[in-house]
Amino acid sequence: MFPHLKGNGQRVNLKLLQEAACRELVQQLEGIEGAKAIVLDEAMIGPLDLVTRPKLFADRGIRLFALRPELPQLEREVTNVVYVVRPKVALMELLVRHVKSSPSGSGRQFHILFLPRRSCLCVSQLENAGVLGSFGRIAELPWNYLPLDADVVTMELGQAFRDVSVDGDTSSLYQTAVGLVQLQRLYGRIPKIYGKGEQAHRVWEHAKQLGRDERSLYHGDKGVIDQLILLDRSIDLLSPLATQLTYEGLIDEFFGIRQNKVTLPAEHFPSEGTAVSGGGGGGVSSSRGDEGQSLLTDSEKKTILLHSGEPLYAELRNKHFNEVTKLLARKAREIHAQMHATSQDRSVQEIKSFVENLLPQLMAQKKATSEHTAIAGLLHEQVNADAFADDLAAEQEFMVCADLDKPSAYIEDQIANKAPLRTVLRLLCLQCTAASGFKDKLLSHYKRELVHVYGLEVLLTLSSLEKAGLLHQQTESRAYAVLRKTLHLTVDDNVEVNPKDISYVHSFYAPLTARLVEHSLKPLGWQSLKSQITNLPGPTFEDFQAQLVGIGGRHAGPLISEGSLLHVPRVVLVCFVGGCTFAEIAALRFLAAQEDNNVEFLIATTKVINKHSFLDSLMGS
Repeated sequence: MFPHLKGNGQRVNLKLLQEAACRELVQQLEGIEGAKAIVLDEAMIGPLDLVTRPKLFADRGIRLFALRPELPQLEREVTNVVYVVRPKVALMELLVRHVKSSPSGSGRQFHILFLPRRSCLCVSQLENAGVLGSFGRIAELPWNYLPLDADVVTMELGQAFRDVSVDGDTSSLYQTAVGLVQLQRLYGRIPKIYGKGEQAHRVWEHAKQLGRDERSLYHGDKGVIDQLILLDRSIDLLSPLATQLTYEGLIDEFFGIRQNKVTLPAEHFPSEGTAVSGGGGGGVSSSRGDEGQSLLTDSEKKTILLHSGEPLYAELRNKHFNEVTKLLARKAREIHAQMHATSQDRSVQEIKSFVENLLPQLMAQKKATSEHTAIAGLLHEQVNADAFADDLAAEQEFMVCADLDKPSAYIEDQIANKAPLRTVLRLLCLQCTAASGFKDKLLSHYKRELVHVYGLEVLLTLSSLEKAGLLHQQTESRAYAVLRKTLHLTVDDNVEVNPKDISYVHSFYAPLTARLVEHSLKPLGWQSLKSQITNLPGPTFEDFQAQLVGIGGRHAGPLISEGSLLHVPRVVLVCFVGGCTFAEIAALRFLAAQEDNNVEFLIATTKVINKHSFLDSLMGS
């Protein structure tokens, strides 16, 4: 069902994670007798897409609907309404309304599957509203990490960083810890743990305690994952604010990638007569089971799959955008040459073989090349705009620590021209982060200018940014300025085509998180790093999960020494607490592609973010 999750010979097979999640869902549905309809919280449509396909529901005669204020129109024979929702109190009000508006005497029963955990507060609200008796099954789907690609798992918690840093809600940290235990349950005990940051440390303490409670994790030999690196988003706030210049990063920033799909107006693509029915009615078409079909579809949009199972995209995704256009042009020439090769010297049998075997492949390649050429054209329009170039030049000035201690003329011009507030705040936060904070006078100056143009309500947004650590008073450490030199975060002579360094993902800036991982790969890497990153916020920690002594002896079997498996790449799980960008993922994939490193990365994140979604989560009420 999800062949791309197996990867290309990778040691960690994420299809196991997908199958486990799908199995849990099927078990819950089969435990409910009678005809069923599923009503999805909109935040759940994407995650459900990552572990199942429409065919699973179509085969069982189950229709899917999006959660709306009014109960969807259901066939008379549907006796069970199953809600798959996040444990949010606000959603319970909709469920109460649905139950009370359900026709009396219909014999219809309601059920709730909470994801990832059942909420006592939500259940109490249903009880207080007097509708708890109408619900039969109230259970949970313990989905924590969901497979996004062959080397990436995500929790799809877009508000995780805000929840912890601004609202003080640490439930996402606990969920991350549960997810780490879940991964060890599937893939075995992780012996070595390294980390940096306050929230990363809290996650590990939770995970360690949960692991002790689940003693079976420590009974066997170590699993397939050799080490875990936990990184708190707050140690590197520059990277999520920076403009990504990889193909995948730019698609995400301009159009938004949702669970391996980008949705664009169909008018930009050649007509193929393959519009998917469904529309806004909330129903799901069951005639197709292919992975290109979303659970809830829109016929006026073109949805394109973006994952490693698409060969062309897998080749393009991590490239700098300047290289992508050249690769697409070369690919188009190759396909044209193959399709129009002379057939004069071919026998009838060879022509028949070409038509039956090679031609369908070439047509598929031609379609993919056409689609990505169209996407690249749309990106060119955005990238070539004056505003994009000006913003990029300003942020790169901040990255090289130019004139950080005085008001930026560019930012002041943007404020005066009433540029979108998000654009102004991003540049402001970039300058503040690169300067390790503003002096009181400068911070007050910017606040005054913003209030004059955007009104007093902007102070609420600024307060959230201050709580999140994106705007603050200057510290003596000057962490970024120091690390920029010691860790070579900016590279002046970087090459964008066939690069030699991870800094290509932002043209000349290497994400700090990826640079830390790169240094940790060296002999005694983490030990040497510890002294260099003391000026970053939060503790630097390391731990070792040894096998339990006593119950089953010191070792249930001989441990395979690392030295005896030098030819086998080690597997490193890099866990981002608070989100990571596609540029950071591309940087880690670049490191894994270098033969000298002999490493495979599994990347875990609360959510794949970009500069827009990151700031939007903090600016929201």
